[in-house]
Amino acid sequence: MKEYSGRLISNRQVASETYIMSIDCGLESYKPGQFVMLKSPSSGVFLRRPFGIMELKDGILALLYKIRGQGTLSMSTLTEEDTVSIEAPLGNGFNLNYEGQVVYVAGGAGLPPLISLHSHLKKGNFLFGVKTESEIPFDYIPGKTTIATEDGTYGFKGFVTDVLKEIKIEKPLTIYACGPAQMLKQVSDIAKNIGAKCQVSYEERMACGFGVCSGCVVKTVSGNKSVCVNGPVFNAEEILWR
Repeated sequence: MKEYSGRLISNRQVASETYIMSIDCGLESYKPGQFVMLKSPSSGVFLRRPFGIMELKDGILALLYKIRGQGTLSMSTLTEEDTVSIEAPLGNGFNLNYEGQVVYVAGGAGLPPLISLHSHLKKGNFLFGVKTESEIPFDYIPGKTTIATEDGTYGFKGFVTDVLKEIKIEKPLTIYACGPAQMLKQVSDIAKNIGAKCQVSYEERMACGFGVCSGCVVKTVSGNKSVCVNGPVFNAEEILWR
């Protein structure tokens, strides 16, 4: 992990309360599933905010994020030439040694790490779920993605986990998932029932990114673990789901 000084190239809205930020920061490498902690003097926010890495190319970092509170709301107001401080790369990424068929399951703000993973593995079926059509960042959805909206305004009507239950399963199967905890629990249950391997990128509020503050603890079969240090990626069977 290093601290980088970055300059914003762009920060634009791509869907309802969803933005993509491009930063020239000099970061050279990362593993899909890792994240950054970002802070900007211009935002007026004291603590850094975690952002999953969607893409890194020639030192340009791309972060796709949703407004979820005052911190991300302030970040959405940053403009070209604003500077940011970035600590990266952080956390443990996905295990890239998949078996057989690959399925990605993203819900809500869970797209970035799975888009990154998909671009590395270059295979697999992509499933994405949101509440309504206006929340879909169409320009960044991988090809051949099955989209589910809870209100039926686009694609499959229902939850993305309903789509997962209906897809044709070819064994062995590896499922990668990122999204709300309740969605991840359901994906984990489905994977267990069909005998699939499953890795989840667990979303949790973070303050430090180093495991010092214990603010992002998740209960696992081997005790409490900090998501920022021991995750954010876990094998699904490790987590004691609530």
